[in-house]
Amino acid sequence: MNRFYKSGIILGLSFMVIFIGFIYLNADYDGFRGQQLQWDANEQELLGSHAMDQVLAEDLAMTTSMFISQLSFQLSRWADQDVSDQTLYDKFIEELQEHPHFNSFALLEDNEITMAVGEIHEDRIHELDLQNKTRVFSRPYQLGGKQFMLMKEQLDDGRNVVGEIDLTFVASYVKDIASVADESGHFFISGGDHTEAEWTTTKELPDSIAAQTVPELDWQIVVHSEEDEDVQEFYERQAVVKFINEQQGLDWINRTEDISIFEDSSPYYVIESQTLSAEELLRELEANENTELAEPNFIITKQTRAQVTVPNDEFFGPYQWNLSQISAESGWNFSGGAEDVIIAIIDTGVDPNHQDLQGKVLEGFNAFDGSNRSDDEHGHGTHVAGIAAALTNNVTGIAGVAWENLILPIKVLDANGEGTSFEVARGVRWAVDHGADVINMSLGDYHSSLILHDAIKYADRNNVVLIAASGNDNTRRPMYPARYPEVLTVGAVSEGRHRAFFSNYGKHIDVAAPGEHIPSLFPNNNYVIMSGTSMAAPHVAGLAGLLLAVDPTLSNQDVYDIIKGSSIDLGRRGRDPFYGFGEINVAEALRMVR
Repeated sequence: MNRFYKSGIILGLSFMVIFIGFIYLNADYDGFRGQQLQWDANEQELLGSHAMDQVLAEDLAMTTSMFISQLSFQLSRWADQDVSDQTLYDKFIEELQEHPHFNSFALLEDNEITMAVGEIHEDRIHELDLQNKTRVFSRPYQLGGKQFMLMKEQLDDGRNVVGEIDLTFVASYVKDIASVADESGHFFISGGDHTEAEWTTTKELPDSIAAQTVPELDWQIVVHSEEDEDVQEFYERQAVVKFINEQQGLDWINRTEDISIFEDSSPYYVIESQTLSAEELLRELEANENTELAEPNFIITKQTRAQVTVPNDEFFGPYQWNLSQISAESGWNFSGGAEDVIIAIIDTGVDPNHQDLQGKVLEGFNAFDGSNRSDDEHGHGTHVAGIAAALTNNVTGIAGVAWENLILPIKVLDANGEGTSFEVARGVRWAVDHGADVINMSLGDYHSSLILHDAIKYADRNNVVLIAASGNDNTRRPMYPARYPEVLTVGAVSEGRHRAFFSNYGKHIDVAAPGEHIPSLFPNNNYVIMSGTSMAAPHVAGLAGLLLAVDPTLSNQDVYDIIKGSSIDLGRRGRDPFYGFGEINVAEALRMVR
């Protein structure tokens, strides 16, 4: 099956209720490794991987800044608690002990500890000097094999609060995509072998390395991508088939020596042989008059002045430029969505327990094992789902495009963001059969899959709105499913409506949406910033959900026409290969159906 690419970036840091980072998506620019861009050498000059790495570094630095903001809020909130009440004090102790990032807390008056919870390191506290600043940090230090740092903040009444922060999450999240240096330039978090083998301080970094400063900490986030390795495009000894007469096909498999069913998802089957190659299996199938469709089992991997309604979500104002740019606030005066219009997220799964998705996630489907276990082990799908339809106006976290619409999670990509065209096709059909009105596909591959296209056409015949990310390789070479005519294909733009440099282009691009530095959800109540066409697509899926909430009688083609017809024309006049019909406009689209 085909190799699918998500369109976003995954890097980041997280905190109790907030974290912002990047996510790695293959083939579309979202990816945990900042993988090197693949360019069409016949059509454009090579920019190299540095530009993509720089976007990753920027996302990670922005995530860290957001992380610090959340920690500051938490310290101030704890400092305001009336701990003279034993009940409140006990609740505070319990809350601190359950906090995943704060190890201890202290309240200072005249530089002396008046209250401490947890084991606070007093010697390190006295090394901190506010120096007319409201907030200072210690250098990271190691205790018991873990990295910590102190954060000290001055309150309006002159008191100081100090929190000891466990940086384990930062180290585990960075993994092998990046390394982090403190304000002295020394690396304290190493992403893989790079810093250990080559660099001790940031002074030793080559010019080709992408880095970004975190202003609040003076940390340097250094992203180091690796050369792309040759990847297996399909599974050897397997093929995917759809028979004209299903029973006759199954009978043929049963009586054919050395061919067995590896995956059964009627009407699609993955067959396997112990001795025949994929090519030989396909020749066997092509010779069978009962074969309707047959192809290799391609590998797929993951791929961001009217009256206005301003939600009270904490990150909306400071971070969600993307929603203002598409006139979402004005659009919400017409509709916030409807629970009976379901948006399916075909991706890595969705975290149903995230605080910004509570009560919004339906029982989903796992296309790998056929179960309902659609949890997200990667993070990309949760981020995509949040953009489309996070809980909104609930004070916490972010706002989603479609406030009220429910989410149907379909897990077709694994913990590494990989799957096959068989899983994606299986997931699409399952979503159609279980009530999906809109399907978002922030994934892609450069192989056209007969099986996947068959599933796409099945969804189209059933009047389901199909949204796909264009890809993140800055090439006119089309990805699939984005290239299929039944799908609305979405490119990415930056703040200010310039085409994102990574966004794929071509005659198949229908519209554009924000895709750079997009904040959204991440598993375990975290928040991350990602970039990619994976982030752009769910903006459009959310808009489709709003349109169907206003007028459920619209056909999928009606929805496509409204979205394209209401878009803000960018680039050359009329449709062009970079922006399609332009950037989506939520307010204008909804105005057209009122």
